[in-house]
Amino acid sequence: MGMGERDGEGEDLRLAMRSEAQSSRVHHEKAYMSELGHRLRNLREERGMTQQVLAQAAGIATDMVSRLENGHYSSPGLRTLLRIAEGMGLSVSALLPDMPSLNQASPEANLRARLNTLLHRVDLDDLELIVEIAGTIVARRRH
Repeated sequence: MGMGERDGEGEDLRLAMRSEAQSSRVHHEKAYMSELGHRLRNLREERGMTQQVLAQAAGIATDMVSRLENGHYSSPGLRTLLRIAEGMGLSVSALLPDMPSLNQASPEANLRARLNTLLHRVDLDDLELIVEIAGTIVARRRH
């Protein structure tokens, strides 16, 4: 196997790992925003507030509250979250759902994240070695 082929394989491995990590991150962010929306709705309803009343108390548009609650607002700013929290008499931390810890992620996701981090730290010679080892493992499993 020539040096150019190894470089290409190493880059392919990095790209595949980066793509998988991005996909996982996007999925995680969508799930978090959905949970934020459910939490916001529950907190608002516990206080007997309508979306319109909360929007007025927070000084934001009613459709923003609706979009947040329905998971259609993917990146609310800190100012918006501060206003909503203050409008309900809460701290921002009380409004936000807990972030799942790495321990709650699947063992496979943890291992892939660790591998991805390590791949970004190695030099080219070590990356070539990693690609050869991975290739050997994959070939062995095919037999």
